[in-house]
Amino acid sequence: MSERDVIKILQSDIVLPQTVQERADEAFGQIRSISAVKKRRKARFTKKKIMVLVAAAVLALGSITVYAACRNWSKSLSEGMGTTEEQQAQLEEQGAVVFPIQEQTQEDATITPQSQTCNGVTVTAVQSITDYYAAHLVFKIEGYELPEGAEPAFENHMITVDGGMDYNMTASFYDGLVTGADGMAEYADGSPIDYEGSIVRYVQDDGSMEYWITLFHEEKGHFLGKDVHVEFENLGIAGKAEYLSDNEVQGKWSFDWNLQGTDSMCEYTLEESLGDTGAVVTRAEISPITMHVEYQFPYQTRTEQGFDENGNPVSTEQFLEAPPLAGVRLKDGTAYPYLCGGGIEGYLGDPASGVYEAIYVNERIITPDQVAYLLFLKNVDGQYLTDEFYEVPVNQ
Repeated sequence: MSERDVIKILQSDIVLPQTVQERADEAFGQIRSISAVKKRRKARFTKKKIMVLVAAAVLALGSITVYAACRNWSKSLSEGMGTTEEQQAQLEEQGAVVFPIQEQTQEDATITPQSQTCNGVTVTAVQSITDYYAAHLVFKIEGYELPEGAEPAFENHMITVDGGMDYNMTASFYDGLVTGADGMAEYADGSPIDYEGSIVRYVQDDGSMEYWITLFHEEKGHFLGKDVHVEFENLGIAGKAEYLSDNEVQGKWSFDWNLQGTDSMCEYTLEESLGDTGAVVTRAEISPITMHVEYQFPYQTRTEQGFDENGNPVSTEQFLEAPPLAGVRLKDGTAYPYLCGGGIEGYLGDPASGVYEAIYVNERIITPDQVAYLLFLKNVDGQYLTDEFYEVPVNQ
């Protein structure tokens, strides 16, 4: 697990349920000694939908439209995902990006971002990026005074897509941290982290903050063209495992728009063995924000020993994992070995078929046709290596 993965888990407003062979508890105690970690476990979404705390009522905003010419990218998706101006332009041309605005009339040509103010705090829907497996939604918060050293948090929020909650998600305030090439957390400007003080930068230079939601689904095209409704209730600070009413601003902020997006991607049919693991990569789909890989990997199990909540020994049967998808190497030689963020991995269909799948949301925006190799982690003596990879060529 990269240091950035660890920090994101610890800061997330949504607690990710346990998935197959997830080892999130291994993260604690590793943040400051990450260079010694030999096993990398990713933060994975569950296949089951996450039921978010629901606000008491749904506010009616009226008709909302979108206007693609706003082009005011959030720091979360530009700086936080290392997006170049060329990539931003390409995503806009593909129709992947939406900038929500209030409905305009013929008499009023002013472009007004979709925004609401309650008790002095203004929340604005900045943008969304949607592809065939995921959607990023970003909101800007202004007028809130965050106490020094505190972590901001909404008490409740509700998100529906096409009127339902069939999705997986993560959500957190943007903290200025990104994953470096070595898997270590660093600031987006490349400056080192001083662990003696607070390492997060929630408040930006203009005093605003950004809230970043990622929706994810294993069904291809699940979000494209769907209406999304997002509602927040009360803004305060987070404790160790709960919302605190300290420094709270009460209010409700509600937003609606359509997740216009793109199904543009690069698809590859492959036949590449991953060493002597028995896994053969057979197919890959790569978009700027997600990757989907299929393997042929015979179903196998192992027994693991552990303890229940009362300290009694228990044994569980787990299936063996194929070498995990880690990242990519570009045609120019640039490697992103810690590209994969949240996602799912395993037998999504009948295990007897031997079809093993990995679907992940990228930690940064990439240009799919510039990918030369997919990188998969190697496992030696039960430990995943962080500096050696199986490389599967694509786009040759």
